[in-house]
Amino acid sequence: MKREVVDWSIKKIYETRNRMIFPDYQREPKIWRLKDKQLLIDSIVKDIDIPKLYFHQDVSNEVYEVVDGQQRLWAIWEYIDNEYKCEINRGSRFFNQLEKNLKERILSYSLQIALITDATDDYLRELFLRLQLGLLLITGEKLHASVGLMKDFVFSKMAKYRFIKSVSIPPRRYAKETLCAQICINSFSKTKTNTFSRTRYEDLKYFFETYTKPEGEDLKFFEQRSKHILRVLDYLDDHFKNKADAFRNRSFILSVYLFAEELIAEYQKEEANKIMKLFSEFILLFSTRLKAEAKAGFNRKNEDLYVFESYLNNAPGERYQIERRHQKLWDFFKYYQEKGKLKGDR
Repeated sequence: MKREVVDWSIKKIYETRNRMIFPDYQREPKIWRLKDKQLLIDSIVKDIDIPKLYFHQDVSNEVYEVVDGQQRLWAIWEYIDNEYKCEINRGSRFFNQLEKNLKERILSYSLQIALITDATDDYLRELFLRLQLGLLLITGEKLHASVGLMKDFVFSKMAKYRFIKSVSIPPRRYAKETLCAQICINSFSKTKTNTFSRTRYEDLKYFFETYTKPEGEDLKFFEQRSKHILRVLDYLDDHFKNKADAFRNRSFILSVYLFAEELIAEYQKEEANKIMKLFSEFILLFSTRLKAEAKAGFNRKNEDLYVFESYLNNAPGERYQIERRHQKLWDFFKYYQEKGKLKGDR
């Protein structure tokens, strides 16, 4: 492997854009806010130093893989393409509206590039994770930099199922994929050890590494469990359909899934459909009442819902909170089966 630091002008950066690619472990493109982009352009105009970018060069075809710097590159390219305005010399203007000397100042601005050749994919992924010092990577983005069977299942298959796509979690920064990873680690853990699992990044990372290339009984277990998870998602989609967009809290959706999985495991197909129909009616009512109680503030009336909400808002990814929510849902559901209304409501 070879690494050197070179200086590229923005003009060269712009002219080379068609030979730049972004690897699959990168965070989603164009997540910077407008003011972040404008601040970068302002720094360029004022000749303020910008941290260096990292490219991996494929010398066989002169393609540059952007290891770090994607957001800065898009901010520069979009401004030169006149996609947004920037405040320069007390006027908000597109690039093509600038005076010739200002255009030249921007295009001649020099960026430092750490140019790497002949590096392994593992090295580049590790480098990427260590370079995130500005907009820190969140769990989903870190997991996206993983490899292996579990990563492929979560990102390429599970996250594309209709129920997951229907819930109202913002799709940015792999939030839905994070939910899928949390579902998987708990589904696998509950089946293997009869306990739930904490869902911090370090737990999910270890879980992904465990199922990078499973063999033998581990592979058989992975295939059985992943197939069952997709089956549960199908049940959820069948019974919630377009009403799943009422669910916006990731920890709540995780608990809904885990509860549904346990219900379905106890019944044959026909009976499972019947119990899931009742469960979907219950959860939609439960979700509506939970939101109403949250808005009521000090005027709350249902203490049981208040307790459940505290389990959602305080350390929601800890194992003990997942277990508490699960047990509380059972209490609510059994009461609903018997009384036809929520526990704690008058």
